[in-house]
Amino acid sequence: MFSPLTSFALLLSVASVSPGASEPPPSPEPALLPHAASEPALPSEAASAPEGTPASGLVPPRRIDDGVVPYPEAERAAGREGEVVLRLTLDEHGVVTESEVVRSAGAAFDEAIRTASLSFRFEPARVDGEAVACQIELVHTFTLDAPAAAPQEPPPATEPATGEPAPTVEAPAPADTGKGLETTVSGRSEAERLRQSAEAVKVISTRRAKARSADLGQVLASQEGVEVRRTGGLGSTALFSLNGLTDDQVRFFLDGVPLDLSGYPFGVANVPVNLVDSVQLYRGVVPVRYGADALGGAVNLTSAPLEEGLHGAASLQGGAFNTYRLTLGGSYRPAPDGFFARAHFFADTTDNDYPVDVEDVDERGTPVPVTLRRFHDGYRALGGGVEAGASKLAWADRITLRAFGSSHDKELQHNLVMEGAPYGEARYGATSLGAQVLYEKELSQDVRLDVLAGYGWQSTELVDVSEWVYNWHGERVFRGGAGEIGDDATDQTLWQQAVYGRANVSWSVAKAQTLRLALAPTLTLRTGEDRRPASPSDPDPLAPERSLLTLVTGLEYEVDLLDDALEVIVFAKDYVYAGRAQAPLETGGWLRKDRDLHRVGGGAALRLRLSEPVYLKASYERATRLPRADEVFGNGVLILENLDLEPEYSHNLNLGVATVPLRTGLGTFRGELNGFARLADNLILLAGRDRDWSYQNVYAARILGVEGAAGWNSRGGLVSLDANATFQDGRNTSAQGTFGAFEGRRLPNRPWFFLNATARVSLRRLAFGDDELSPFWTTRYVHGFFRNWEGLGTVASKDTIDAQLVQAAGVGYRVTRGGVTLGLTAELENLTDARVFDFFGVERPGRAGWLKGTVEY
Repeated sequence: MFSPLTSFALLLSVASVSPGASEPPPSPEPALLPHAASEPALPSEAASAPEGTPASGLVPPRRIDDGVVPYPEAERAAGREGEVVLRLTLDEHGVVTESEVVRSAGAAFDEAIRTASLSFRFEPARVDGEAVACQIELVHTFTLDAPAAAPQEPPPATEPATGEPAPTVEAPAPADTGKGLETTVSGRSEAERLRQSAEAVKVISTRRAKARSADLGQVLASQEGVEVRRTGGLGSTALFSLNGLTDDQVRFFLDGVPLDLSGYPFGVANVPVNLVDSVQLYRGVVPVRYGADALGGAVNLTSAPLEEGLHGAASLQGGAFNTYRLTLGGSYRPAPDGFFARAHFFADTTDNDYPVDVEDVDERGTPVPVTLRRFHDGYRALGGGVEAGASKLAWADRITLRAFGSSHDKELQHNLVMEGAPYGEARYGATSLGAQVLYEKELSQDVRLDVLAGYGWQSTELVDVSEWVYNWHGERVFRGGAGEIGDDATDQTLWQQAVYGRANVSWSVAKAQTLRLALAPTLTLRTGEDRRPASPSDPDPLAPERSLLTLVTGLEYEVDLLDDALEVIVFAKDYVYAGRAQAPLETGGWLRKDRDLHRVGGGAALRLRLSEPVYLKASYERATRLPRADEVFGNGVLILENLDLEPEYSHNLNLGVATVPLRTGLGTFRGELNGFARLADNLILLAGRDRDWSYQNVYAARILGVEGAAGWNSRGGLVSLDANATFQDGRNTSAQGTFGAFEGRRLPNRPWFFLNATARVSLRRLAFGDDELSPFWTTRYVHGFFRNWEGLGTVASKDTIDAQLVQAAGVGYRVTRGGVTLGLTAELENLTDARVFDFFGVERPGRAGWLKGTVEY
């Protein structure tokens, strides 16, 4: 049975054959590649085994038609030979739905085999008797002087004992010729395996996004249930929302490690998309392996898998507002087992000087509306990391060492609502350094251990010491008091250290039954320095050392029943929290303020196949989120500490129905429909006024919603269409506290209906056998919503954000020659130059043009 928990892979060596000179050559038996029914497969590593060890219960596809491939007459007359590698996509019925030239031998050879291959028919690949879609690489050699050879049948496959990647199997080549082709097969791609598991997860491939100018925030915002709203352009603060729960209520990871401890302290939206292979969205129910105390779900960014050999990639984007983004990446793996290394680097810079509509004063001091360019909103960031390790050692299946660092600097131009005088000198920045070690070992045939330990250091600086007041033209108009943001100048630095670990043990207790234990301790240490206190005699509120210890323990049991028709996961989580701090007393000295908490939670998830193409998913978690360091300790100046802050809680429910990719004569269809409920209590909100701000547990909320997505690819992949929509109704359910008067009212400043759509055309083999021209168009609609509680004010005076429709269009071109892939994309965002506003009514950039080039080898 194909396990939904492991990537079941089989490594085959298949010999290609040389056709004869006097007759069209027969096509060789194909070699299998990772299945990519709806998204690119994530390659998995094959385990070593003695020669001749039987493979898993997999039957490769087998050619069953009698079609022949004609030898191009012009090439025959010229005495030319060639070898073409095709990538064929086969559906569950063995029908060729796509044929793409991977390695070219020239236009005539390419077209001859590609055209013929579209009529090939195969006995479909099967995993444990189940027909599966797959991709194959087919090597076809045009030669004038060798006799034809019959294709070789791969050896029979048998099931492995552990469910781990299957062993290597050698298929003997014909005696007279043969170039071996080493490939991989998987019953489903890793993305599709996760999608069809019981987990409440959606997997997003970034393959197309890497060629576009869109940043990771825009990629995420194009998904159902997701909002990413910003206080400006690139580098500005971004608020992420998933199914109505926002910001810190959703946890972010890079390869399973908290994102802020992996070199990206400035948020998920500013992570370079070209350094991410795929994104996993966990909606409300988070697997125990992440060791997370998330309230609304989790987002895991995955790096590209390591490939054998030397590989590299680079991208450079430039365009509007003096914006440039560079990413570099490379890896080296000389053999499937043993040493490997990779590194990455990124650099971003922008002036963010796009036009905005503001209210300025004329020479008589009268307020007048004007359109001006932003003048103090620049952003600079750079970072990188290195990784080295080895696999298949006697004492470790894999050990990896990582080191990383990043830095960013952001200018601040205005307050959260873009009202009042602008700022001309205030800025903030952060620097992050860290290291990690990852150890993986199969302790026995049924037990596997993964351990990660890491250290992170971060320095955050806020400087606001200007003695000038600026106008929206960027001019100094008069001297004011020190500082632009508040009443006093601010020059401070916060230093934070984190020591963290993740340990996961997986035990296959019986066939189709797995038990997992996860432990995730994190110790955060905080101190700082305020270099501009209000009075020289005041104690520095940032100086005392403060600590926060959290330990999240999870236990999970998974079982597959009814011949994999039903998958059930049940889990429990335990949360331990210990905060230690000192607070300054007005009379001098310090007051000890400690806080200890212990909470438990848990949940369940199931997936039921209702019929061959349709499956049902349901999941529930009693979720808990522990307060973060910034919420507990504050920042020492504008936000005060609150060591009495309680955790947030939520009952999270998901119910959905989806289809596997449906391949028909009209193309491939896919779709899903999900309903969700979030019954949250004790929610944390930043509350206060003037300089007296702190995080408080202030209200409870009920969020109900429905979201749907559908997509279609034409046969041959010429046209693809995707669309999704989300409706969510979030309301205050508490009659107590700050917002008790608004019980039953819709939560303010949150869109409740939005949709996305994308259309793409893929025109292949225009100038070469392996090129692609891809025009595309995207749109996003957000319905209008209230900025404040809908019960406040009269109809005429209510503060609203109007409905917004934003479109983008562009064209990309990719070509592969000699193992190097070059790409160039031109894109125009916000085609209609619509006025776009986000969370607090801050105007976002208008129409903007971009050019992006990529190279991969």
